[in-house]
Amino acid sequence: LLYTIKFELAMSEPGDSEDDAPQYVPYKWEDDTSQQTYSELDDQTKVACVKELFSQLDPAVVKAQGAAKGEIGIAVRYKPEKEVLLVRVIAANGLTTRQVARHSVDPCVEVSLVDPLDQQVKKTSVKKSCRNPVWNEILVLYLEEAALWETGLLVRVLDGEDVIGEVVVELEEGVLHGKPEWWELGDQKDWSISGAVHVRVKYTTPTTLHVNVASAEGLCGKNKNNVSDPFVRVTLAGKYPVKTTKVVKGTINPVWSETFDFSIPVQLLQTITVLLAVYHKNLIGKDEFLGEVRISLSDFRHFHSIDSWFPLADLKHVARHRSEWSKGAVEQELREALVAHVSARSPNLIFSSANPPNRVIKLTCRKVGQSSKIRIKDGSIAVD
Repeated sequence: LLYTIKFELAMSEPGDSEDDAPQYVPYKWEDDTSQQTYSELDDQTKVACVKELFSQLDPAVVKAQGAAKGEIGIAVRYKPEKEVLLVRVIAANGLTTRQVARHSVDPCVEVSLVDPLDQQVKKTSVKKSCRNPVWNEILVLYLEEAALWETGLLVRVLDGEDVIGEVVVELEEGVLHGKPEWWELGDQKDWSISGAVHVRVKYTTPTTLHVNVASAEGLCGKNKNNVSDPFVRVTLAGKYPVKTTKVVKGTINPVWSETFDFSIPVQLLQTITVLLAVYHKNLIGKDEFLGEVRISLSDFRHFHSIDSWFPLADLKHVARHRSEWSKGAVEQELREALVAHVSARSPNLIFSSANPPNRVIKLTCRKVGQSSKIRIKDGSIAVD
């Protein structure tokens, strides 16, 4: 097998407090009628431990580090006769704080419209020290019916001044029925990003994909005189080299006209996604992000070409998609790895009943870019 799997075992220290430990959600077995100690679990359940570890690895995507956790329950209704948008903030689950020195969360919810000209911001009350708060509060936003389909509802969960997570709800007919729906929270996006980039893509047989970064317009100005020193990093989803354009000084409308070539077999062409990230070059410190573009070639043919403008957006906290070939290959290797470990009743640190009742077992797979973890506490099993 070509996979690299690492199992780790961590023992719980007697002095560890509950507050210092990570938060775990109890794992519910299909026939979970009683709590068993780990030594009492049968082989079938121990095998389920291994399966749970592998199931937490998602080979389809590589999740962003530090991604927001939790979900928000809201109900949205529009009253055209009054031109008001009613947002009922119901509750949230699984909220986490961004501050290392704190363990508690004091959440409130802020709602607004995705419109730079609209200054309406409404907030719920603050729930002290609560990771699963319940509000059941109605917030009102004024919105003309003609603009209803052209904007979105931005819902943010705050912990003081920090944004725990946010979600943009498109105001479509299927959402405005007033029924509760749950939305997964994502990381905060930079809504100041602006502009578009002009990209050309073509393919030359037998194996060359040409990506031409032509120019950009309307970029966000990062210098004092409201201009930037932009450049572009270009790559493909998967394990491909990152290539960089030159830096164009003092402009928000740069012209690069640079072409980068990638070796791609024609059979894999439709599995490719082109990734372009625009940055402002800082002389000192980290370069500043100006926006990103992803171009899927799923409908692309080797005799086709692309010559278009693509709007920039903040996609830093969106899961980075692997190519379909890579996804399938990793899934196959994980399946084979799972079968091998289960068949061999390995590693011993999972299947041996002689191990201490308090421990954390971690599975890391570099190829997937993910890790999973189960916690054995006081003889019962919990999942991170």
